[in-house]
Amino acid sequence: MIDNALFSLPHPPSPAAPGRTTQTAPSRPTPPAASPPAPSAQGARSPSIPDLPSPVVRLLALADQFTQHNDQLARLQPAYGATWGHTSAQVLVSACLEAVQAIVDQPMYAGVTLTEATVRIRHLTVLTGQAVRHLAEAKAQLVEPTSPSDMPSRGGEVAHQIQLARELTILAPAAALESASAVASEIHRRRPATTTTGTDALTLAERTALYATARGHVVVGRREGRDYVHSRGSSVHLDTLRTLEHAGLVAVQPGSAPPAFGEGPPHDRVRLTPSGAMAVTAFLGRSTRTPAPPAPGTIPAQTSVAPARAR
Repeated sequence: MIDNALFSLPHPPSPAAPGRTTQTAPSRPTPPAASPPAPSAQGARSPSIPDLPSPVVRLLALADQFTQHNDQLARLQPAYGATWGHTSAQVLVSACLEAVQAIVDQPMYAGVTLTEATVRIRHLTVLTGQAVRHLAEAKAQLVEPTSPSDMPSRGGEVAHQIQLARELTILAPAAALESASAVASEIHRRRPATTTTGTDALTLAERTALYATARGHVVVGRREGRDYVHSRGSSVHLDTLRTLEHAGLVAVQPGSAPPAFGEGPPHDRVRLTPSGAMAVTAFLGRSTRTPAPPAPGTIPAQTSVAPARAR
Protein backbone atom coordinates (compact mmCIF):
# COMPACT_ATOMS: atom_id res chain seq x y z
CA MET A 1 0.00 0.00 0.00
CA ILE A 2 1.41 3.41 -0.93
CA ASP A 3 1.05 6.22 1.57
CA ASN A 4 0.86 9.17 -0.81
CA ALA A 5 -2.12 8.17 -2.94
CA LEU A 6 -5.47 9.84 -2.40
CA PHE A 7 -7.48 7.42 -0.27
CA SER A 8 -6.93 3.82 0.73
CA LEU A 9 -9.53 1.13 1.04
CA PRO A 10 -9.27 -1.76 3.55
CA HIS A 11 -6.09 -3.72 2.96
CA PRO A 12 -6.94 -6.78 0.84
CA PRO A 13 -6.10 -10.21 2.28
CA SER A 14 -3.95 -11.18 -0.70
CA PRO A 15 -0.32 -12.30 -0.75
CA ALA A 16 2.26 -9.58 -1.20
CA ALA A 17 2.87 -8.80 -4.84
CA PRO A 18 6.29 -9.64 -6.25
CA GLY A 19 8.72 -6.79 -5.75
CA ARG A 20 9.52 -4.57 -8.67
CA THR A 21 11.87 -1.66 -8.79
CA THR A 22 9.80 1.44 -9.45
CA GLN A 23 10.48 5.09 -9.00
CA THR A 24 7.91 6.38 -6.55
CA ALA A 25 7.40 9.78 -5.12
CA PRO A 26 8.65 10.27 -1.53
CA SER A 27 5.95 9.38 0.96
CA ARG A 28 5.18 10.92 4.31
CA PRO A 29 6.41 9.04 7.37
CA THR A 30 3.64 7.03 8.94
CA PRO A 31 3.31 5.44 12.37
CA PRO A 32 3.88 1.69 12.65
CA ALA A 33 1.05 -0.10 10.93
CA ALA A 34 -1.18 -2.37 12.93
CA SER A 35 -2.62 -5.58 11.60
CA PRO A 36 -5.63 -5.13 9.29
CA PRO A 37 -8.86 -4.59 11.24
CA ALA A 38 -11.72 -7.03 11.14
CA PRO A 39 -14.00 -6.36 8.17
CA SER A 40 -16.65 -3.83 9.10
CA ALA A 41 -17.93 -0.75 7.31
CA GLN A 42 -17.26 1.50 10.31
CA GLY A 43 -13.78 0.19 11.03
CA ALA A 44 -12.79 0.25 7.41
CA ARG A 45 -13.43 3.95 6.81
CA SER A 46 -10.60 5.24 4.71
CA PRO A 47 -8.51 8.23 5.74
CA SER A 48 -9.52 11.49 4.15
CA ILE A 49 -7.61 14.52 2.99
CA PRO A 50 -8.00 17.19 5.69
CA ASP A 51 -9.57 20.52 4.74
CA LEU A 52 -10.57 19.57 1.22
CA PRO A 53 -10.50 22.79 -0.80
CA SER A 54 -13.11 21.63 -3.25
CA PRO A 55 -15.57 18.80 -3.83
CA VAL A 56 -13.62 18.20 -7.04
CA VAL A 57 -10.78 16.63 -5.05
CA ARG A 58 -13.25 14.50 -3.14
CA LEU A 59 -14.72 13.26 -6.43
CA LEU A 60 -11.25 12.48 -7.77
CA ALA A 61 -10.60 10.52 -4.59
CA LEU A 62 -13.91 8.71 -5.07
CA ALA A 63 -12.84 7.69 -8.58
CA ASP A 64 -9.57 6.44 -7.11
CA GLN A 65 -11.40 4.39 -4.49
CA PHE A 66 -13.61 2.75 -7.09
CA THR A 67 -10.55 1.92 -9.17
CA GLN A 68 -8.96 0.19 -6.18
CA HIS A 69 -12.20 -1.65 -5.45
CA ASN A 70 -12.55 -2.90 -9.03
CA ASP A 71 -8.88 -3.92 -9.18
CA GLN A 72 -9.12 -6.02 -6.04
CA LEU A 73 -12.38 -7.71 -7.00
CA ALA A 74 -10.72 -8.73 -10.26
CA ARG A 75 -7.57 -10.01 -8.52
CA LEU A 76 -8.75 -11.71 -5.34
CA GLN A 77 -9.92 -15.29 -5.14
CA PRO A 78 -13.69 -15.52 -4.57
CA ALA A 79 -13.36 -16.50 -0.92
CA TYR A 80 -11.34 -13.33 -0.23
CA GLY A 81 -13.10 -11.14 -2.77
CA ALA A 82 -16.55 -11.67 -1.28
CA THR A 83 -15.52 -10.71 2.26
CA TRP A 84 -13.18 -7.85 1.38
CA GLY A 85 -15.39 -6.58 -1.43
CA HIS A 86 -18.44 -6.46 0.81
CA THR A 87 -16.60 -4.22 3.29
CA SER A 88 -15.07 -2.13 0.51
CA ALA A 89 -18.43 -1.56 -1.18
CA GLN A 90 -19.96 -0.40 2.09
CA VAL A 91 -17.15 2.13 2.44
CA LEU A 92 -17.84 3.32 -1.10
CA VAL A 93 -21.54 3.86 -0.39
CA SER A 94 -20.57 6.20 2.45
CA ALA A 95 -17.97 7.91 0.26
CA CYS A 96 -20.61 8.55 -2.43
CA LEU A 97 -22.97 10.11 0.09
CA GLU A 98 -20.17 12.32 1.40
CA ALA A 99 -19.30 13.40 -2.15
CA VAL A 100 -22.94 14.34 -2.80
CA GLN A 101 -23.01 16.41 0.37
CA ALA A 102 -19.77 18.14 -0.62
CA ILE A 103 -21.38 19.24 -3.90
CA VAL A 104 -24.59 20.35 -2.19
CA ASP A 105 -22.60 22.40 0.34
CA GLN A 106 -20.98 24.48 -2.40
CA PRO A 107 -22.02 28.14 -2.11
CA MET A 108 -23.21 28.22 -5.72
CA TYR A 109 -26.57 28.22 -7.44
CA ALA A 110 -27.57 24.62 -8.10
CA GLY A 111 -27.99 24.87 -11.84
CA VAL A 112 -28.35 22.03 -14.31
CA THR A 113 -24.64 21.20 -14.32
CA LEU A 114 -24.34 20.81 -10.55
CA THR A 115 -27.67 19.01 -10.33
CA GLU A 116 -26.61 16.45 -12.94
CA ALA A 117 -23.26 15.97 -11.19
CA THR A 118 -25.09 15.28 -7.94
CA VAL A 119 -27.59 12.92 -9.54
CA ARG A 120 -24.77 10.98 -11.22
CA ILE A 121 -23.13 10.29 -7.85
CA ARG A 122 -26.50 9.39 -6.33
CA HIS A 123 -26.87 6.82 -9.10
CA LEU A 124 -23.45 5.46 -8.11
CA THR A 125 -24.68 5.19 -4.53
CA VAL A 126 -27.62 3.05 -5.63
CA LEU A 127 -25.50 0.85 -7.92
CA THR A 128 -22.88 0.35 -5.22
CA GLY A 129 -25.60 -0.51 -2.72
CA GLN A 130 -26.76 -3.23 -5.10
CA ALA A 131 -23.16 -4.45 -5.32
CA VAL A 132 -23.11 -4.65 -1.51
CA ARG A 133 -26.11 -6.99 -1.65
CA HIS A 134 -24.50 -9.24 -4.25
CA LEU A 135 -21.30 -9.46 -2.21
CA ALA A 136 -23.29 -10.13 0.96
CA GLU A 137 -24.97 -13.02 -0.86
CA ALA A 138 -21.56 -14.32 -1.91
CA LYS A 139 -20.37 -14.16 1.72
CA ALA A 140 -23.46 -16.02 2.90
CA GLN A 141 -22.85 -18.75 0.32
CA LEU A 142 -19.31 -19.22 1.64
CA VAL A 143 -20.37 -19.87 5.23
CA GLU A 144 -23.33 -22.15 4.50
CA PRO A 145 -22.61 -25.84 5.09
CA THR A 146 -22.42 -27.86 1.93
CA SER A 147 -21.59 -31.36 0.85
CA PRO A 148 -18.49 -32.08 -1.28
CA SER A 149 -20.68 -32.79 -4.28
CA ASP A 150 -22.28 -29.33 -4.02
CA MET A 151 -19.02 -27.42 -3.69
CA PRO A 152 -18.45 -26.80 -7.43
CA SER A 153 -21.91 -25.33 -7.92
CA ARG A 154 -21.56 -23.29 -4.70
CA GLY A 155 -18.24 -21.92 -5.91
CA GLY A 156 -19.79 -21.01 -9.23
CA GLU A 157 -22.60 -19.12 -7.53
CA VAL A 158 -20.11 -17.16 -5.38
CA ALA A 159 -18.11 -16.21 -8.46
CA HIS A 160 -21.32 -15.22 -10.25
CA GLN A 161 -22.40 -12.89 -7.43
CA ILE A 162 -18.96 -11.26 -7.39
CA GLN A 163 -19.09 -10.78 -11.16
CA LEU A 164 -22.49 -9.09 -10.88
CA ALA A 165 -21.07 -6.78 -8.21
CA ARG A 166 -18.10 -5.93 -10.44
CA GLU A 167 -20.36 -5.04 -13.36
CA LEU A 168 -22.25 -2.56 -11.18
CA THR A 169 -19.13 -0.54 -10.31
CA ILE A 170 -16.89 -1.03 -13.34
CA LEU A 171 -17.86 2.36 -14.84
CA ALA A 172 -17.86 4.21 -11.51
CA PRO A 173 -14.40 5.87 -11.87
CA ALA A 174 -15.42 7.43 -15.19
CA ALA A 175 -18.74 8.63 -13.72
CA ALA A 176 -17.03 10.17 -10.69
CA LEU A 177 -14.51 11.93 -12.95
CA GLU A 178 -17.31 13.22 -15.17
CA SER A 179 -19.01 14.73 -12.14
CA ALA A 180 -15.68 16.19 -10.98
CA SER A 181 -15.22 17.82 -14.37
CA ALA A 182 -18.74 19.28 -14.28
CA VAL A 183 -18.27 20.73 -10.80
CA ALA A 184 -14.84 22.07 -11.72
CA SER A 185 -16.22 23.81 -14.82
CA GLU A 186 -18.82 25.58 -12.70
CA ILE A 187 -16.21 26.63 -10.13
CA HIS A 188 -13.89 27.96 -12.85
CA ARG A 189 -16.75 29.75 -14.59
CA ARG A 190 -18.00 31.49 -11.47
CA ARG A 191 -14.61 32.11 -9.89
CA PRO A 192 -12.22 32.99 -12.74
CA ALA A 193 -8.59 32.32 -11.91
CA THR A 194 -6.57 35.52 -11.55
CA THR A 195 -3.23 33.97 -10.73
CA THR A 196 -1.11 31.38 -12.45
CA THR A 197 -0.46 28.02 -10.87
CA GLY A 198 2.24 25.42 -11.12
CA THR A 199 0.00 23.40 -13.41
CA ASP A 200 0.48 26.01 -16.14
CA ALA A 201 3.87 24.42 -16.76
CA LEU A 202 2.35 20.99 -17.42
CA THR A 203 2.58 19.82 -20.99
CA LEU A 204 -0.40 18.46 -22.91
CA ALA A 205 1.08 14.96 -22.60
CA GLU A 206 1.38 15.36 -18.83
CA ARG A 207 -2.18 16.60 -18.50
CA THR A 208 -3.39 13.72 -20.63
CA ALA A 209 -1.52 11.27 -18.39
CA LEU A 210 -2.95 12.81 -15.22
CA TYR A 211 -6.48 12.70 -16.62
CA ALA A 212 -6.10 9.07 -17.70
CA THR A 213 -4.73 8.24 -14.25
CA ALA A 214 -7.71 9.88 -12.57
CA ARG A 215 -9.98 7.81 -14.80
CA GLY A 216 -8.27 4.60 -13.62
CA HIS A 217 -6.85 3.78 -17.06
CA VAL A 218 -3.09 3.70 -16.43
CA VAL A 219 -1.06 0.68 -15.36
CA VAL A 220 2.58 -0.27 -15.65
CA GLY A 221 3.51 -3.75 -16.81
CA ARG A 222 6.74 -5.59 -17.55
CA ARG A 223 7.57 -7.50 -20.69
CA GLU A 224 10.92 -9.03 -21.63
CA GLY A 225 12.63 -7.23 -18.77
CA ARG A 226 11.33 -3.77 -19.67
CA ASP A 227 8.58 -1.63 -18.15
CA TYR A 228 5.79 -0.42 -20.38
CA VAL A 229 2.67 1.68 -19.82
CA HIS A 230 -0.79 0.53 -20.79
CA SER A 231 -3.44 3.24 -20.91
CA ARG A 232 -6.91 2.53 -22.19
CA GLY A 233 -8.26 5.20 -24.52
CA SER A 234 -5.25 7.53 -24.50
CA SER A 235 -1.53 7.39 -25.15
CA VAL A 236 0.67 7.74 -22.07
CA HIS A 237 4.42 7.33 -22.45
CA LEU A 238 6.68 5.90 -19.78
CA ASP A 239 8.96 8.94 -19.72
CA THR A 240 5.94 11.21 -19.15
CA LEU A 241 4.80 8.98 -16.32
CA ARG A 242 8.25 8.99 -14.72
CA THR A 243 8.35 12.79 -14.91
CA LEU A 244 5.02 13.03 -13.11
CA GLU A 245 6.17 10.43 -10.60
CA HIS A 246 9.35 12.36 -9.89
CA ALA A 247 7.28 15.52 -9.39
CA GLY A 248 5.11 13.73 -6.83
CA LEU A 249 1.92 13.98 -8.89
CA VAL A 250 1.42 10.23 -9.36
CA ALA A 251 2.52 7.13 -7.49
CA VAL A 252 2.81 3.52 -8.57
CA GLN A 253 1.28 0.72 -6.48
CA PRO A 254 3.09 -2.49 -7.39
CA GLY A 255 1.07 -5.59 -8.21
CA SER A 256 -2.30 -4.03 -7.38
CA ALA A 257 -3.99 -4.19 -10.79
CA PRO A 258 -5.26 -7.33 -12.53
CA PRO A 259 -3.01 -8.96 -15.15
CA ALA A 260 -3.46 -8.56 -18.88
CA PHE A 261 -4.38 -12.24 -19.15
CA GLY A 262 -5.60 -14.92 -16.78
CA GLU A 263 -2.39 -16.38 -15.39
CA GLY A 264 -0.12 -13.42 -16.13
CA PRO A 265 1.65 -11.25 -13.55
CA PRO A 266 -0.37 -8.42 -11.98
CA HIS A 267 0.13 -4.90 -13.26
CA ASP A 268 1.16 -1.89 -11.20
CA ARG A 269 -1.66 0.62 -10.78
CA VAL A 270 -0.78 4.28 -11.30
CA ARG A 271 -2.70 6.56 -8.93
CA LEU A 272 -2.91 10.26 -8.26
CA THR A 273 -1.26 11.68 -5.17
CA PRO A 274 -2.92 14.58 -3.29
CA SER A 275 -0.66 16.97 -5.21
CA GLY A 276 -1.68 15.27 -8.44
CA ALA A 277 -5.35 15.66 -7.55
CA MET A 278 -4.83 19.37 -6.96
CA ALA A 279 -3.06 19.63 -10.31
CA VAL A 280 -5.97 17.92 -12.06
CA THR A 281 -8.42 20.19 -10.25
CA ALA A 282 -6.61 23.26 -11.62
CA PHE A 283 -7.16 22.29 -15.26
CA LEU A 284 -10.19 20.00 -15.07
CA GLY A 285 -13.33 21.47 -16.58
CA ARG A 286 -11.58 24.30 -18.39
CA SER A 287 -12.71 24.53 -22.00
CA THR A 288 -9.97 24.91 -24.59
CA ARG A 289 -12.34 27.19 -26.48
CA THR A 290 -12.52 29.78 -23.69
CA PRO A 291 -8.96 30.55 -22.59
CA ALA A 292 -7.79 34.03 -21.63
CA PRO A 293 -6.29 35.03 -25.04
CA PRO A 294 -9.60 35.42 -26.97
CA ALA A 295 -10.87 38.12 -24.61
CA PRO A 296 -8.38 40.87 -25.65
CA GLY A 297 -9.15 40.06 -29.29
CA THR A 298 -12.68 41.35 -28.90
CA ILE A 299 -11.55 44.78 -27.75
CA PRO A 300 -10.01 45.95 -31.05
CA ALA A 301 -13.07 44.71 -32.93
CA GLN A 302 -15.30 46.92 -30.78
CA THR A 303 -13.10 50.04 -30.90
CA SER A 304 -12.67 49.81 -34.66
CA VAL A 305 -16.41 50.19 -35.13
CA ALA A 306 -16.74 53.25 -32.92
CA PRO A 307 -15.17 55.79 -35.37
CA ALA A 308 -17.51 54.64 -38.13
CA ARG A 309 -20.56 55.33 -35.98
CA ALA A 310 -19.13 58.68 -34.88
CA ARG A 311 -18.72 59.76 -38.51
